[in-house]
Amino acid sequence: MDGKGSRPVAAKKQPLREKTRFPGVYSRKLTNRNTGKPDTAFDITYRNTEGKKVWVLIGYASDGVNAAYANAQRGNTLAGITKGDKPKKASRRGMTFAQGWEIFAEKWLPNLASPQDEKNRYKWYIEPRLAHRRMDAVTLLDLEDMKRELMAKGLSAATVRLALGDVRRIYRKLAAWGLYEGTIPTEGLVMPKLDNARTRFLTQDEAVRLLDALKARSTTWHAIASLSLYTGMRKGEVLKLRGEHLDFGSGRILIKNAKTGSRVVPMTAEAEELLKAHIPDSPDALLFTRRGGGPYAEISSDSDESFCRAVEDCELNKGITDSRHKVVFHTLRHTYCSWLAMAGVPLFTIGELVGHNTTQMTKRYSHLCPDTKHDAASKIGEIMRAGTSQKTVTAGH
Repeated sequence: MDGKGSRPVAAKKQPLREKTRFPGVYSRKLTNRNTGKPDTAFDITYRNTEGKKVWVLIGYASDGVNAAYANAQRGNTLAGITKGDKPKKASRRGMTFAQGWEIFAEKWLPNLASPQDEKNRYKWYIEPRLAHRRMDAVTLLDLEDMKRELMAKGLSAATVRLALGDVRRIYRKLAAWGLYEGTIPTEGLVMPKLDNARTRFLTQDEAVRLLDALKARSTTWHAIASLSLYTGMRKGEVLKLRGEHLDFGSGRILIKNAKTGSRVVPMTAEAEELLKAHIPDSPDALLFTRRGGGPYAEISSDSDESFCRAVEDCELNKGITDSRHKVVFHTLRHTYCSWLAMAGVPLFTIGELVGHNTTQMTKRYSHLCPDTKHDAASKIGEIMRAGTSQKTVTAGH
């Protein structure tokens, strides 16, 4: 009892360790301090080079750790002691993905032209699934589950590939910096295939209807969508436009893309009219911002809410269940490429205009091009006929 006559405070009882089928591996039933939920912890014990008994917490069942995994870690530790290696620091062994992300975000993201995209993907797709997990406990199967869950939510294969690519980059960077020494679970991961065999594009009538419906809902998103249709620019590229990127004198738009590099897009008459109506007050200011003045998030699910509602108004996705054939904002870019291909514009030129990474990306529009192969081949005969025929002169004649 203390001086005030209160009852003595009982010491907090520690969870009992229970033996597992593996020597030196124990489990405990407790409350996970990270999640606040009931969990099972796995510990290993061994004697160091001085003969002192050491206890080490390997991880929790909610992180994917089990007795077999803990036993493998104990084996590695004992093998290292036999070879004279010093045990790894506990902080490095127990690094969660959230802790790894914090280091990655501080050291690497400042190098990117558009770090917000990677931050958004982490917040929406990675953090809910991996943040509380120990990095060395994440397995290939965990990432396969993550891939399946994201695809089931209707995300495009391209978006899922980006998210999984971010996970891989975090592991590789931390390993390169000497901050992570475990396995990299993305090795062997099969990325979702980009199935663009059937690309949805708008007819002229559909495009007019959609833009009219969008203008009735939001003049800002009408301008953003129109620019994508008239220039083939990605949504993110339009949202990142600043006053300094516009050259009305030469009729060009400078596009700065962290992934595909910079390129110049011709400014059509329609695009010029739209851009002049949204010139910002200063060259470094964005053309399109939210009502409060902040930037739009490129991959936010609600960033183009007005566009999605306009699509519903026009019933362009009515009865369509395959996400590949639904009208989304990126359909405007596909429409731009498709219309140019049907007009006979060479595929190489189309690829240059829209900044495709590879010629394979542009080839998806080849089936829309006019069939000019026969006419082209017939040019050979015309070239030959244009030549001068010269008879051989025989000696004696």
